[in-house]
Amino acid sequence: MNHCYLFIGPSGSGKTSLAEKAFAPEQKIVSYTTRAPRKDEIHGRDYYFVSKKEFKQMVNHDQFAEYDVYDEHFYGIAKETLREALAAGDCYDPITTTGFINLQRLFGDQMVPIWISISKETMIGRLEKRASAEDLKRRLAIFQEDQESFVRLKKYSNLIEIDGEASLDEMLLQLRKALK
Repeated sequence: MNHCYLFIGPSGSGKTSLAEKAFAPEQKIVSYTTRAPRKDEIHGRDYYFVSKKEFKQMVNHDQFAEYDVYDEHFYGIAKETLREALAAGDCYDPITTTGFINLQRLFGDQMVPIWISISKETMIGRLEKRASAEDLKRRLAIFQEDQESFVRLKKYSNLIEIDGEASLDEMLLQLRKALK
């Protein structure tokens, strides 16, 4: 059975960096978002960047396997995209806890949650390098919600926990060990 590894954690935890280091680019689920692209992000490779109007039309046409709001932006995985990825092999995506739970309801244990924990101090240090002061303040407000969502994930027996305080190479070793 093929699996989709879903990376979950606070902003700055290293979700995307770890996922990209652990998997091949073609294994990434390209999800949809209404946020603007970050520097070096490309439409169709990192996300499908769409307007809120387009996103809501997709919701109305029942095209998403899951969708959620995070930091005032919509994110979602199209049903067809996920079905195709699972048919081809293992896949991955950074996601929210709510997104994982919704996918787990539809696809069961094919969905594997990977929680990356970091301290508030580490998050601040990492985000200061890439976020504006206003963006950092917003993400700090979300940090406690992220911690509470971890409690919801603990009930899943296939949960993989990664220490995000470690270096990226050490996080990759933790993940590989957990997947054996």
